[in-house]
Amino acid sequence: MKSFLFLPALFVTSALLAQQRDTIFLERIVTDTPDPLYHDIFIDSTAAVRNKLTSFAFHHFDSTTYFDQLAALRPLKKASISALKDVPRKWIALYKWKNKYYLYSPSDFGNHSKVEMNDSTMVDFSMEGPQPSSYKKITRISATKLVIERANYWKGDRVEVQIIDTAKGIAVFSFGATKYRKGYRVLMVDAAKAHLFPTIVNYCETDKQGEFEFDELNFATLLKAKPTRKK
Repeated sequence: MKSFLFLPALFVTSALLAQQRDTIFLERIVTDTPDPLYHDIFIDSTAAVRNKLTSFAFHHFDSTTYFDQLAALRPLKKASISALKDVPRKWIALYKWKNKYYLYSPSDFGNHSKVEMNDSTMVDFSMEGPQPSSYKKITRISATKLVIERANYWKGDRVEVQIIDTAKGIAVFSFGATKYRKGYRVLMVDAAKAHLFPTIVNYCETDKQGEFEFDELNFATLLKAKPTRKK
């Protein structure tokens, strides 16, 4: 009887050890004194972290920020269905490291960039929480490119969305300059296709850590390349 009871325990132990062996640690710091600290950066392929990255749910303070800014944008104008036809509505940041693409779970989750396009608003998620913009005009340049002119709390801007890989749902978002910031670009992926990429996780339960350094992207080259289409 004892041998049969031992088998499940052995199986569980083996599974845990196998999981640890499958985890690729990029950095790991464990200290006991003077201040206990556990910090690691690792590559994760499970759904647990990815589901958090692709969640667009509002928390209490998120709702306050969003609706306060939304009130100043009314009346809202609905986007034409044709302008957003076949365009994914939810996007999250994508990164490149050693010539491979990754999702990223940052040490400070406020650094996780994501964008949602609804029928009447476009929402930017950033360190300040979800910030809505109303549509002024949406122009469909081609099947893989659109230009969104919008109004918002930070005095408006123009966003160009150019899909560079339709099979994997990868796009370059070019955000125009506003009264408060310069223009910038972000590589993003359709949230529905985020499962195609592993996640680099920057984990420390007790302290904020410096963010992982990814490869610098050559956006000019990415935008010039012929879009990779579905096969």
